[in-house]
Amino acid sequence: MILQTLAFASGLFVLAALILCLIVGLDGQRRRHKARLLRVRHDTTMQSVPQTRTTPAAKAEKHSLFVQVEAHLARTSLRVNMTELLVQMSMGGVGIYALLVLALGLHPLLAVLLAGLTPLICFALVLRIAQERYRSAFTAELPEALDVFARGLRAGRPVADSLGIVVETSKGPIQREFARCHDEICMGETLAKSLERLQARVATPEVSFFSVATSLQAETGGNMIETMENLAGQLRERRKLRKKARALSSEARASALILASLPFAVALSIAFLNAAYLAPLLHDPRGRIMAGTAIGSIGLGVFMMRQMGKLDV
Repeated sequence: MILQTLAFASGLFVLAALILCLIVGLDGQRRRHKARLLRVRHDTTMQSVPQTRTTPAAKAEKHSLFVQVEAHLARTSLRVNMTELLVQMSMGGVGIYALLVLALGLHPLLAVLLAGLTPLICFALVLRIAQERYRSAFTAELPEALDVFARGLRAGRPVADSLGIVVETSKGPIQREFARCHDEICMGETLAKSLERLQARVATPEVSFFSVATSLQAETGGNMIETMENLAGQLRERRKLRKKARALSSEARASALILASLPFAVALSIAFLNAAYLAPLLHDPRGRIMAGTAIGSIGLGVFMMRQMGKLDV
């Protein structure tokens, strides 16, 4: 009992030390990033440099972990900073470690490894889902935003004022991204560069169409109003076609869901009626291999059915 307590305490100490080192390291990166921004701001206010050269330190700062995570969070609707994220992941890691050691009886070293990896995997999944929802919400409201933008241009307003009208009449990701473009143009950035950054933040075919068409019309002096209206119509037709394709593939998705959930439903029913019947799958090594193979086969079948029912429109 004493050895188990010491092992649990040592594992908890190691996990807390790793979390503390991670927090200190990211906080140091955040401080260096802010210091660099303040230094660049001071230099630009004192003198204007026609051409800046990227130093190795600036490249390292650009590709640091803190900056990359902040850039990914900026492409979502999540309102969380790095401090809150680290605190939540740390609390989750400690809770998972206690659950694995106290409830499941795993070895403390193995529990430390799982408790450190599980919050990172969960964060990556949540971040990916949030980015997909952010892009979907932006794409769904883009045709209406283009109509408002075209009306502003037709009324004789400049590009910056037309983008300002879009910001005032919209909400959600559309308002957030077009507000960035509006602020960049008001600060002297060109329309092509601003839309290029928008395309990098929201990497969808619709945004690529909008960025390329608007940049070409701005450079060649074409009729941007007609281009925006035609592009809005094409995006609406593309949205209708995507919904139609999703409706046609609903049978395959429903079949995949039913076939994937049926084995687990049968297993739960058997476990409720006779728990000892499935005990060899958990306690016997051969049963564990069979259970793992079955779960892997189910996952592979669901993936194949999902790919068969997926239509790229």
